[in-house]
Amino acid sequence: MIMRPIPMSVVALLIVGLGTCSVFFSREVESKEATELKERASCQVEEPELERCVRPVPTAVMQVVSDGQIRIFPGKVRANRRAELAFAVSGRLVKLNAQEGTRVQKGQVLARLDQRDFIHAEEAAKARFQQAKRNLDKFSMLREQRVVAETQFEDIKTAYDIALADLNIREKALADTTLRSPFDGVVVDRRVENYGHVKKEEAVLSLQDISGIEVIIQVPERLIARDGTDGLRRLRVLFDADPDKERWYDAVVREYSVESDKGTRTYDVVVALTSPVALNLYPGMTASVSAIVGKNIKDEGRETSATMRVPVEAVWRGVDGGSYVWVVSLQGGHPARRRVEVMALRGDCAEIKSDLKAGTHVAIAGVHALKESALVRPQANGQEGLDG
Repeated sequence: MIMRPIPMSVVALLIVGLGTCSVFFSREVESKEATELKERASCQVEEPELERCVRPVPTAVMQVVSDGQIRIFPGKVRANRRAELAFAVSGRLVKLNAQEGTRVQKGQVLARLDQRDFIHAEEAAKARFQQAKRNLDKFSMLREQRVVAETQFEDIKTAYDIALADLNIREKALADTTLRSPFDGVVVDRRVENYGHVKKEEAVLSLQDISGIEVIIQVPERLIARDGTDGLRRLRVLFDADPDKERWYDAVVREYSVESDKGTRTYDVVVALTSPVALNLYPGMTASVSAIVGKNIKDEGRETSATMRVPVEAVWRGVDGGSYVWVVSLQGGHPARRRVEVMALRGDCAEIKSDLKAGTHVAIAGVHALKESALVRPQANGQEGLDG
């Protein structure tokens, strides 16, 4: 066999081809080694590296809504002490000092009846008493001497007792002809005029003490039935006559009626407060009473089932038809699904009830895509995407 020499061009092509295969094989080996290194590295990720993989989620902070609704009730002012003054005896009125609007002091004489007949009756009773006392003294001495019978002495003693009682009645009747103020106050109404005949127990004057003020409001029966007067809290009063329309005064419930008005189906509730120094208030003036309606939900300083406010985006509906929110821990971790009860929608916020506390962070974006197996944390303020 004759061997022909290989051309130099063919030799060159073979050398280039072998080099290319060597490079390709080398790069393929390096690529496989890099992949294996990455897989081993991913299996050896420690906790600090895992935290960098936690996905930031936009959140909102749950806020407590007032544990009751603020209601404004119209009211009317009255004095905290009121008295209808009348004489305990009948007679002709001869003195009436009190004018409507007059301030009077305790014990001050306000009116007086003609006293002549009462004075005469008192003097006659005093004379009978003195006579009966003399007879009793005389028969007491005779009794000691055993001169008179015991029954005769008892008759004299009975006559003395009757005379004394009659004298006390006449003296009281004379005193009752003068009408005095039972307390410091203002005369708000005068029912009679001078020199007219006044009957026994007929109202003559209306006196009120305005050092303390009461305001009467009408509360619907449904509020009274639900919580009673305990459901009216943080009472404050604004007087319509006050030029400063922002000046509210604290008040408390003093009393309330237990029978509703047949026409309005409301109950009268009386709130009391100290009469403001800056205002001259009189019975009949109008006022507005602000109150938080609903029982206090605080139990020993802890909030139980408070009403919270969250953005509407935080609430989502589960497959069971219930409403839920995702609770996100500040330290990051798995989100917690918590069921809530939606009480009301107000603008872009939802008022919910749950056992969650104020300050809890809830997710407000991607709530339908979140899962309890995910790793999330609250997104930092002003940040977006994974930079948050």
